Amino acid sequence: MPERTAVLDRLRLGDISILIIAPEQLRSCTLRNALAQREIGAWVLDEAHCISKWGHDFRPDYRYVGRFMNKRAGQGPIPPILCLTATAKPDVVQDMMDYFATKVGIELTLFDGGASRDNLSFEVLPTTSPEKLTSIFQLLAQELPPGKPGGAIVYCATRKKTEEISQFLEHQGLTSGYFHAGLPPDTKKTVQEGFIKGDLRVISATNAFGMGIDKPDVRLVIHADIPGSLENYLQEAGRAGRDRQNAKCILLYTPEDVERQFGMSARSRLTQREIGSVLKSLRSLDHKKNRSGEVIATAGEILTEESDGAFERDSATDDTRVRTAVAWLEEAALLERDENRVQVFPSSLRVTSVDEAARKLAKAEMLQSYRAQLLQIVETLFEADPDEGISTDELMGRTGLTPQQVRKAMSDLESLGLCSNDMALTAFVHAAVEDSSVRRKDQADRLEIDVIEAMQTTSFDMGKGDSCILQLRFMTQHLKDQGHLKVLPEHVRRIIKSISEDGRGTSGAGSIRLRSRDSENLEVTLQRDWRALKTTAELRRAAAARVLEHLLERLPPGARGKDLLADTTMGELMRAMMADLDLKARVREPDRLLDRALMWLHEQEIIRLHKGLAVFRSAMTIRLEQGRRSFTKADFAPLAVHYGEQVTQIHVMDEYVQQGMDSMAGAMRLSMDYFQLDHDVFLRRWMSHREKELSRQTTPASWHQIVEALGNSVQ
Repeated sequence: MPERTAVLDRLRLGDISILIIAPEQLRSCTLRNALAQREIGAWVLDEAHCISKWGHDFRPDYRYVGRFMNKRAGQGPIPPILCLTATAKPDVVQDMMDYFATKVGIELTLFDGGASRDNLSFEVLPTTSPEKLTSIFQLLAQELPPGKPGGAIVYCATRKKTEEISQFLEHQGLTSGYFHAGLPPDTKKTVQEGFIKGDLRVISATNAFGMGIDKPDVRLVIHADIPGSLENYLQEAGRAGRDRQNAKCILLYTPEDVERQFGMSARSRLTQREIGSVLKSLRSLDHKKNRSGEVIATAGEILTEESDGAFERDSATDDTRVRTAVAWLEEAALLERDENRVQVFPSSLRVTSVDEAARKLAKAEMLQSYRAQLLQIVETLFEADPDEGISTDELMGRTGLTPQQVRKAMSDLESLGLCSNDMALTAFVHAAVEDSSVRRKDQADRLEIDVIEAMQTTSFDMGKGDSCILQLRFMTQHLKDQGHLKVLPEHVRRIIKSISEDGRGTSGAGSIRLRSRDSENLEVTLQRDWRALKTTAELRRAAAARVLEHLLERLPPGARGKDLLADTTMGELMRAMMADLDLKARVREPDRLLDRALMWLHEQEIIRLHKGLAVFRSAMTIRLEQGRRSFTKADFAPLAVHYGEQVTQIHVMDEYVQQGMDSMAGAMRLSMDYFQLDHDVFLRRWMSHREKELSRQTTPASWHQIVEALGNSVQ
């Protein structure tokens, strides 16, 4: 939360020129309010193929971007739009261009760089499920022997498989790690940095690995499982050879992998009846409230109204599938979805165990069934990952309570003294080791004091509003002469950047404004006088000292080591900071000072902040259109097209594999045609007279086995 607050403050104050967000964030009230205070000069959509129903990675929230652009522009002109994708075939490109023409009134100009990478060589190798691990190890030993520079990525279809492969390779003596979307953020960062630096030779990963990874010397990409589309395959294989040197891309093939892809694709789908049931549930919620046409509800709350069993339940995918259903109801003009409404509930436990909670609950007068449900919530909070949120939908599933009852239960837990209305927070600290957090802070304090002194000395005539050029190498050498023997230019840049964040929100600007001229020079503009700058920095360092002291006190007695997890709450941190009476007397905005102290400790790598546990209700705001029209077959048709295309894409991937096992030249011709030819022309060239096969969610070989088995059983 402190990091998010800092970004939003910088956005509001005009200190951010480029903001990178997920499209889902455009429904966030806080972000929308911050954007309302800025002029948007341009829109850039990365992975723009996600807009298209023909694309391999369609995401409904990308379709909201156009509506937001129109709302934001009002009657004024739409700013320039740039859409980027590396994996768009002709029908996807056309669909993207049609979307912006019809929804936004903008005609995009196409720049096509092609899909070929002539420094990559491709290969398909048949194997079996029992032999797959051995095949991967042999390929790594052959293509990436000890002493050869570079790294390798092994892509897998499931999270579990990434962990299995990594463990196997570690047992074989290879430095390996694994990466998937379920890992904590800090673990992801550690794995990414280890791979980029070369500490990890091999990463086994799902397709979550790759965004933002630009390791130039990946010499080998192995696909342990067949991807769901040729687009996915080439995008993932394209992580290899970014340095333009030769690299290999090898796909391991077993027929079972293709069947698994068909199964995974089928499990994520919605039927027309399921989407219709979501609409019926929304209308029921509206009827129960005030019939205003506006419903504010979570995915779980919508499903509680679903009584006819039309929506096939799956706790792992319910939330995504309901939101997808809402997106298609919006496409059908049956509703309009606007901003999200997020509520955070008391979630900081004030008991040390489930047994202690049970003893306290036993003293309270209530029904035994309700007591058990409250205890179930407490157990869920104890079991939760300390850095992950819990939704009220999850608590509904665990307890059987209704949405209103869950919200009342959280309030009751607070009144009974089991929870407090406070934001939980966790952080990694280093204790009782040579490079401890205390020592790191001492070094950062001394470095900052000397940096400020050097800046003032070299620019003694600079007053508020004046600017000067700061040469990082010159400053670094000056600091080394003063005894900071290990200081580097990036350390100096980091310290100065932190100073620029001090004081935001009070005077409306930080102590200094920075502008990077190049890698060696910074333009520094003084935004308050030197005395005020020093006082602000000193207050922040003093607050950071109290915060760090409290975090270390939260560790078990005698704890020693790096990356020790300290858990606390924002309220406890505030009390620790305000216990310093001198600090209390001098500070005017304690909340902002606490946020700044936490962020400074994080920026200087003295601690590493986590998100902290929270119970939240993330509700959608949905406005139902007047009338009782249902979700028809015609409304479902575009989604049916998308699902049919997913099946076709798996068949195309299978055909690529079959061609590759016969001749890679044929497979590469198929690949090039796929990205150059019209959809129907491509199918006629490569898969003619196979229309029935392309509609089946199984391979031709598997289909024949099924038919033969049925025929034999009839005989």
